[in-house]
Amino acid sequence: MRYRPKNYRDENPEVFSQLVKNNPYMARVYDFPELLIPHPTPENFQQLWTNIIKETSGAAPSRKIHLEIGCGSGRYLIEWAQENQQDAFIGLELRFKRLVLAAKKIERQNIRNILLMREHGEFIDEYLSHNSIDCLHINFPDPWSKKTRRKHRILSTDFLAKMHPFFRPKGELRFKTDHLEYFETITDILKEIDTYKIAEHTADLHRSNYNENNILTEFEMLFKSKGNPPIAFLRAEAL
Repeated sequence: MRYRPKNYRDENPEVFSQLVKNNPYMARVYDFPELLIPHPTPENFQQLWTNIIKETSGAAPSRKIHLEIGCGSGRYLIEWAQENQQDAFIGLELRFKRLVLAAKKIERQNIRNILLMREHGEFIDEYLSHNSIDCLHINFPDPWSKKTRRKHRILSTDFLAKMHPFFRPKGELRFKTDHLEYFETITDILKEIDTYKIAEHTADLHRSNYNENNILTEFEMLFKSKGNPPIAFLRAEAL
């Protein structure tokens, strides 16, 4: 059985109060019960996800399901959701502050088609069934640059194989990074396996034709303020 973070608020309030003194956002993640799950289980996910699906404007055949792993404070996810109100979105993030900031933006703008969870991307199979995802977004994941740490990368041969059954027909992966070695590694993996096909690919997104429809993440905004170093992007289709 895999490790799940303890719910100190319910299991040990005294410890929780001490933790909150160091990080008040540990308490604030509970302020958004309709759109943020601090301690997800398959049961509470399904309950809220059903509500999110009902709120989308799209009918079942045309509604797309999007998953962003590492959604940060929500800039990219929110813009996608606003531009595609017929679709439903799941955002995964681990950092308490980023989750709270994302939830505040979603609540303030009255966006009804996003559900946030504090969860690791590799455990999404506990919540979704096969043939359920139309688009997987992974932006600027930790590259784990040292060779001895690269086994911790979210995108890998094993992860791509694990995720493949969850894609619907014409499902796609969208990946952005500023780490060229990581980008080249994933490019090579996708070329070697026969379950994905690279449809769009550039090592310099902001100076490419793909930039016209690009939605910026918080990291990209930061990069632009620092001279706009190259951002790599690819879109791969699940076959």
